[in-house]
Amino acid sequence: MADDRREQNEDDPVMSIGVLAQKVGLSVSAVRKYENEGLIIAHRTDAGHRLFSHEDLHRVRNVQHMLQELKLNLEGIRRLQAMLPCWGLLPCTSASPELCPAYRDHTRPCWTIKGLDCAPQGNECRRCVVYRFGSLCTEEIKTLVYDQDDKRHASEAMRELLHRKKRSREEN
Repeated sequence: MADDRREQNEDDPVMSIGVLAQKVGLSVSAVRKYENEGLIIAHRTDAGHRLFSHEDLHRVRNVQHMLQELKLNLEGIRRLQAMLPCWGLLPCTSASPELCPAYRDHTRPCWTIKGLDCAPQGNECRRCVVYRFGSLCTEEIKTLVYDQDDKRHASEAMRELLHRKKRSREEN
């Protein structure tokens, strides 16, 4: 019999906010606060109910790790995520990054800024590699941002770090 979890993608929305909160040991209001702070993006059903994926579960656990073990606060986590150079990793249409609100805003990650060029191109933030990397691999942002020569290398590094993170979760 096939394992149901393997048939689903890690990013398929499959659990309610209550189930997610219970699995990570938080209150529902704490999960809502993470969402309001831009640290997670809930999938919304047609009726407006929040659904979360297994990847979101890992994302929330990562936030808890940064809060408890690394002693960061929510603002610190958000500012780390804002360092991700999405304008250099996505096929932006802006002639110059200086025209992009995500480039100019050093306090919020791109997925929390409304009206970016990548959204009309069909880029759903929940599935975007920048959001997925920024939410799951925040501790590795420094390596990505400072150790890469160009956007091709940064994009490859980001995908490799995501792949390693996924592999380590599967092994545990």
